Amino acid sequence: MPRSRFHFGSIVFIGLLLSFCLISPSPSLAASDAAPRVVSLEEALKLAIEASPLIKEEQFGVLLRQSQLKQADAARFAQLDLTVVGGPSPRARGNQISSPDSKGDPEITGVFGTAIVSIIQPLYTFGKIKGFRQAATHGIAVSEAQVHQKATEVAMLVYEAYYGYQLATALENLALEISDQLTSTLETVRQQLEAEAPGVDNIDLFKLQTFEAELNKQLNDIRQGKAFALDGLHTLMDLPEGTPVELADTELQPVERNMDALEHYLRDARQLRPEFTQAREGVKAFEALVRATKADYYPLFFAGLVGSLSESTNRDRFTNPFVFDSLHDDAVAPVVGFKWHYDLGITTGKVDEAKAQLGQVQQKQAWAQLGIPFQVRQARQDVERHQANITATREGYRNGRKWLVAALSNFDLGVGEGKDLADAALAYAKMRAGYFQEVYNYNLAIAKLDHAAGRDVAMVQALLPPARDTSHVQP
Repeated sequence: MPRSRFHFGSIVFIGLLLSFCLISPSPSLAASDAAPRVVSLEEALKLAIEASPLIKEEQFGVLLRQSQLKQADAARFAQLDLTVVGGPSPRARGNQISSPDSKGDPEITGVFGTAIVSIIQPLYTFGKIKGFRQAATHGIAVSEAQVHQKATEVAMLVYEAYYGYQLATALENLALEISDQLTSTLETVRQQLEAEAPGVDNIDLFKLQTFEAELNKQLNDIRQGKAFALDGLHTLMDLPEGTPVELADTELQPVERNMDALEHYLRDARQLRPEFTQAREGVKAFEALVRATKADYYPLFFAGLVGSLSESTNRDRFTNPFVFDSLHDDAVAPVVGFKWHYDLGITTGKVDEAKAQLGQVQQKQAWAQLGIPFQVRQARQDVERHQANITATREGYRNGRKWLVAALSNFDLGVGEGKDLADAALAYAKMRAGYFQEVYNYNLAIAKLDHAAGRDVAMVQALLPPARDTSHVQP
């Protein structure tokens, strides 16, 4: 029977390929003839977490809190203050009864040196030191949770780039598959035109060539997205510039995972999520800070040793205990006492400030208790939805493939219409691309569910490098 002309309508497949391309800007890599660095997903995660400046920045926060704890711990012990001064000394001869020298007409004939020393041991501070120690201890836990949170966020970027590269590779292979079929069909149409076969004219050829040009354009976009995904991994892993990278597994396959009940994920989220840890420990830290600040209302009781040692080159030493020469005498004594600072509102303002900070953290904790369970439920539903979509699109593209094979066979035998072939090609491409997209979505949804439930914290903890003070401060 005569073949009718092809009717391609809107090229749905082209739009699908464009929408599925994952394109994110990243630095370009210099060309290199070196052997490529082959990385698995696990190795990419390890390298990215070890190299990330974002994580190292949070680790310096831990060092900061640890230094604050050291200061609070040291406040429990005695503190030594030593002041040494020297200067010109007016001459003082004689004794405490009479002297040929006068204060009204001093004569500088020598020098003096004085050392003033105090050793103070706090005895009771009304909870001030204890409060600061507790605040610093809980602050360390907050900072460590911030490190874990940032590490899991970096891990999510790695998942997106790695799975994105796999998706781009799958779409590239699909486009090449369609391109091969299109090339074969174009050759058939050209042969039919040369043979002046009925039912075929140049319009059929022009439509196919237009479709081929659009397909090639989208194939270029796919390859660009594929390169960007690889560059993104290269940047996250902080590899030397010019180092070529290849993925150990480029095939996009659904992650195998046995799903737990929703209650298990909710329970894990409350126990493991860094945000919950930050909220819990943050509330405790600011509660302790409020107690420590309130202690400023009360005196500080202490015991200690205070004294001064003075020597001069031109003064006689007195032995009368009622006479003290500050430039040529010694006095040391153990003491007990208290120090009490009083102001008209400064301490109250500091207490109110600490209470306000506590209130902020309490509200963050309240929001975490509301928002994180919602995130878990949403992530769990996304996994189920994409899992069901994988099954649906897999069945769809398999049937679409059968349809396309039958349409191609009928077209080659001269018993099929061009419209049927076009419809079959578009339907197959749409369902096949949709399947790849759902696999990508499902794999990423699994990672997001682990992230929402805090189950990825243990993974990143094992990969975190130790916090080191690598700062370089110029004098």
